[in-house]
Amino acid sequence: MKPSSSTAERMAGRLVAALSASAVTAEAFSDLATLRHMLRFEAALGDAAAKAGLIPKRAAAVIAKACDPSLYDPVSLAAAARRSATLTVPLVKALTEEVSRRDAAAAGYVHWGATSQDVIDTAMVLQLGEALPPLLEAADGIVASFARLAKKHRATPMLGRTLLQPATPLALGQKIAGWASDIDRAKRRLASSFAETQVLQFGGASGSLTALGCDAEPVMKALAKTLKLALPPGPWFTQRVRVAALAQDCALLVGALAKASRDISLMMQIEVGEAAEPAGPGRGGSSTMPHKRNPVGAALVLSAAARAPMLAATIVAALPQEHERALGGWQAEWPTIAALVETLGSAVEAMAEVADGLTIDPDALQANMDAAEAAVFAERATFLLARKIGKQKAGALVEKALAQGGSFIEALGQLEKELADKAALLGYSPKFVDRLLADLKREG
Repeated sequence: MKPSSSTAERMAGRLVAALSASAVTAEAFSDLATLRHMLRFEAALGDAAAKAGLIPKRAAAVIAKACDPSLYDPVSLAAAARRSATLTVPLVKALTEEVSRRDAAAAGYVHWGATSQDVIDTAMVLQLGEALPPLLEAADGIVASFARLAKKHRATPMLGRTLLQPATPLALGQKIAGWASDIDRAKRRLASSFAETQVLQFGGASGSLTALGCDAEPVMKALAKTLKLALPPGPWFTQRVRVAALAQDCALLVGALAKASRDISLMMQIEVGEAAEPAGPGRGGSSTMPHKRNPVGAALVLSAAARAPMLAATIVAALPQEHERALGGWQAEWPTIAALVETLGSAVEAMAEVADGLTIDPDALQANMDAAEAAVFAERATFLLARKIGKQKAGALVEKALAQGGSFIEALGQLEKELADKAALLGYSPKFVDRLLADLKREG
């Protein structure tokens, strides 16, 4: 079944998906990769069955040669899959036909003792093994970039903002180290849940492997070894917590990246001007406004954050599956997991570029603090006065100074020297930077 000439024309979506997937993750879930991993399972199964003496070694060799993904047409397989509610059925049929053309006797040994879900779930696991390690490595790079920037700005004062309004100052490094801390935390959770997914699925028709009899154990051990997957205590056809945990952790990492993206995009507003994404040819431009430098990296991450929670929720919603093999639940997972990991890939790729090239404008940071003078000093003035006259009287005095307008420091002239102490104004913030960065090193 060779690919038809119209395959490329009939497969749509790469342009539509340009903003939702990175090249690495898109390739891991491409048609070719999907066929490659499903056929890896079939070739490894034939080899394992032959080693156990269940099928002839010659048949296993013929099956292995027929497991070349380029021999099969994704378009026709996809159409046939809808008629059987699984891609395995038409692929095994096509594989059997290909084997038969090479050796008619060997065709009877294709897919020996396995079921459709064995192939689908194991292929999904193998695709995750291809897609996620590069993303986890890239996430480490993002954390490292932000950690370096946080250290550089350990004591750079900036205007704090609560409820989108000016508040007390903090060190810019604390904000950036906070981004790094949560991204690292989410990445470590994902690394753990990913490791738990790297297990073989092999149970046969209903999970008992009765077709293999007393040879079930050597076959599944050999199959797991060939595919470089762990062998779980039993099949997990309807035990899907591994998959759901991975989905949730993918969404958490996207969310942690999106927190940084939200802050960066707000800091990039021209009237704020405190930070800027890296520039480059064609990066951040507008189709009609030449002056614009849009936060395109942040836009891609925030776009991912709008999709990821719903995709993860689909996987969690599929957890209550019927009996030994489910109807509809696991069938919903594979395309959803693919979309979710591609969404994560898009976010990681975009943020890796931003984190590595983010620039800070200290003059703008100071100007924004100066413009919000009262907000910057009001809390500290209240507590300095409270030590001498009590908190209630201090609060009333500060409110009166605020109401007078003009320079807040001049209105509270007796505190001018202490209020102007920028180191004191930052409070414990620089030390929080140190603590956050030390925690990153300890967890690493």
